[in-house]
Amino acid sequence: LDSAEDEKPLQAFLAAQPWMLAAEDGSQCRWVIPQMSLSGKFFPDFLVGRLDSTGLNWRLVELQSPRARLFTKKDRPADQLREGIEQVQRWRRWLKNNRDMAIRSEAQDGLGLVTIGGDTYGLVIIGRASDRDEYNREHLSQLAWENRIQTRSHDWLTREARGRIERRSEFGDGQCEECLDARNS
Repeated sequence: LDSAEDEKPLQAFLAAQPWMLAAEDGSQCRWVIPQMSLSGKFFPDFLVGRLDSTGLNWRLVELQSPRARLFTKKDRPADQLREGIEQVQRWRRWLKNNRDMAIRSEAQDGLGLVTIGGDTYGLVIIGRASDRDEYNREHLSQLAWENRIQTRSHDWLTREARGRIERRSEFGDGQCEECLDARNS
């Protein structure tokens, strides 16, 4: 993380360690799909699916550089933050316009992304925690509310993964209630 100039080495690392993205927002009943092709037109960095009591929920994940700035001096989203948000919005438009193909099974020439749609939540992982102050956090919170896209630091992802390791060693790696219910159905 400290030596990465951009997001490329982090993407390769997370593709080899998908459990780190699965640790985000809970760790059970997760699927992490790197670089899934949306008809060869778009390739989200990661799709994260989670089965919980409300059903199967998806999140579109875009990685940006850990060295990226968040805002310009005029309080506008800086280039990479704006690019990350716009990328998630493009994927959503594609999902909205091609939902039938997205949810159709792979056996029927679909993507097999059951329940995914144009309103799928987004997550942009960008910058470092040390670059965020209260003022930036307020702006990020507003952007998250307006766009249904959370913006987190690469350090946040690392902390979430460490927390999962600690919980796993303390409580074991048992199945969550929703996974057991789905398997027994």
